[in-house]
Amino acid sequence: MRYKLLMITMVVLMGAVHCVRAQKIKLDKVTKDELELKVYAGDSTAAAIYLDKVRETYFDYKTSSGFMIINEFKERIKILSKEGLDYATKKILSYKNDSDKERVDDIEGVTYNLVSGKIEEIELKKDGIFENERSEHWDETSITMPAVQVGSIVEWSYTTISPFYKIDDLILQEDLPIVEYYAKIRTPGMFTFRRLKKGYFDITPKESIADGGVNFENAYGQSNYASYKELVAEYTQNDVPALKEEVFLINPDNYRRSIVYELISTEFTEGNKKEYATTWEEVAKTIFKQREFGGQMSPSLSLKKVAARMVADHKTQAEKIEAALRYVKSKIKWNGNYGKYTDDGIDEALKRGSGDVAEINLLLTVLLRECGVQANPVLIGTKQHGIPSFPTLEGYNYVIVGVRDGLKTILLDATDKFSAPNILPTRVYNWYGRMVNKEGVSQEIDLYETISPQKDRYVMADLNEDGSINGVLKQRYKSLEAFELRHKVDEESLETYTQERAVDLGVDEVTNLKLEGIEELSAPITESLEFKINQGVDQIPGQIYLNPLLFFTMGDNPFKSDVRISPVEFNYPFFHNTNVTLKLPEGYEVQQLPEPIKIALPGELGSFVYSITHMGQTLQVMTKFNLTGTFVPYDYYQSLKEFFNRRVAKETEKVILQKSI
Repeated sequence: MRYKLLMITMVVLMGAVHCVRAQKIKLDKVTKDELELKVYAGDSTAAAIYLDKVRETYFDYKTSSGFMIINEFKERIKILSKEGLDYATKKILSYKNDSDKERVDDIEGVTYNLVSGKIEEIELKKDGIFENERSEHWDETSITMPAVQVGSIVEWSYTTISPFYKIDDLILQEDLPIVEYYAKIRTPGMFTFRRLKKGYFDITPKESIADGGVNFENAYGQSNYASYKELVAEYTQNDVPALKEEVFLINPDNYRRSIVYELISTEFTEGNKKEYATTWEEVAKTIFKQREFGGQMSPSLSLKKVAARMVADHKTQAEKIEAALRYVKSKIKWNGNYGKYTDDGIDEALKRGSGDVAEINLLLTVLLRECGVQANPVLIGTKQHGIPSFPTLEGYNYVIVGVRDGLKTILLDATDKFSAPNILPTRVYNWYGRMVNKEGVSQEIDLYETISPQKDRYVMADLNEDGSINGVLKQRYKSLEAFELRHKVDEESLETYTQERAVDLGVDEVTNLKLEGIEELSAPITESLEFKINQGVDQIPGQIYLNPLLFFTMGDNPFKSDVRISPVEFNYPFFHNTNVTLKLPEGYEVQQLPEPIKIALPGELGSFVYSITHMGQTLQVMTKFNLTGTFVPYDYYQSLKEFFNRRVAKETEKVILQKSI
């Protein structure tokens, strides 16, 4: 092995006693061969590689503060190209909450260069270390290595000390290849952790039991000794490939090779066992009990007055929901901050006129309740936050509102000006949420159940003998399809949008573009326009080769790679319906038509239907593309790729017209 980890020895001291830290991680010396390396054989495209990524985690104890989690890191990176120079900077985030905070200590670093055949070492100085506050709960420490150039090897080590009983995830896969990875995690017997694997890989830790113990002072100043067993888990991985971006993958971190440690319970004295959230129900209850969440559910006097006016002016539940949603949108603008807890509280956010997600949507919850609407907050994890594989407080980073409506649930989010009941920003549609009532009792909510995105497209056009095509296009956008169009149109003028539509459709001219229903947020949008294509067919003397779908073809399969290591993720399920009616030029007959097809994805995840008919001088083609699932497992990839191959082939198939006179 390249590394040498020295075992920790537990030493008992009198008074404010604590465990001695482990000795520092040692790596083998940098070699000339490593410095002369130009290309990594395992990935010729890599801009840099981790030669070593090593970590040891253990628990330290102080009488004054109790147990602390210590993480010691040492990493060595080889810079292979100009693009790899960015990896000579390391950023470390530290969490803080009230008086408790993590800290970063013992930062050291060395840059290795090959100069005239000799290895030169340049040590990291204090001016290469920067600290700044990222947010209320996060600090950032940056390490910028000196004298870095293409060919350099950079090496840094640091220690993090945390008062929180949270073991940071073991990240076994980075955006760079890792030649050698090693981690040792030591957990005292009074802590019970659940360990889970994320990503698609196999690993079995080497496990052992070690003796441990601490001295401490009791309430009478007497020295006592507590012995315990440590569970030692060692993880080794070699030649780990980089995590590559793939098409239709919303958050690669969901599938990054990693080991997650989740605290289940602590038992510091016999019989005094404290259990932590082990189910989503318990997680929801824990969150609801917090002052920054459930503590916000009492309306102020002014909010009660607002609710009273709404109740007087609006009689139905639907009217009250719409009024409350409009009010919150008009009073508080979203500041862009996520989170399940409020920063300053809903009252302060209302006074200020801006707030985070929790402040806005908890305010909406309280207002609706005061209007007599059965509203409750719904905890979710956004798409970019990831998909939690087990119950954890960190699994949620966002709050929306759920309203019971018989057996159905209406979902609301007041952070976006174009949102409407059951039409929310696409960032929130990430599998399941959890609705929490006043008592902290929760219910799982299928976020996709309330939406039905649909796009209906109708074309009436004339094909002229000279190959030009002119016609009318009408499109109807429903649900999230309409939501996304509203955002697009809001960002530009109608003139600009008209010009962009001509480019999007691949036509020469778009005129008389109209959008109906765009102001009514819950309604579909109807788009109508006239178009002209100067040359829309291929021609040889006496024959015309026509693509009957015109501009509604998928010209290229987005899934090109032969293999895929991650699942395929679509933003949301949808239904696209296309209907094109073409009037053919006089004197031409249909010589050849494409055959109809109907294909389906495995697991009833989606389907594609194509049919075409002609009668006299009229040609009609219809397609239906239905995606019912948003998550396609990676082992379905070949089926998905073939599905799209067949779809592309069919949509690009030509009709042959023969001149008859």
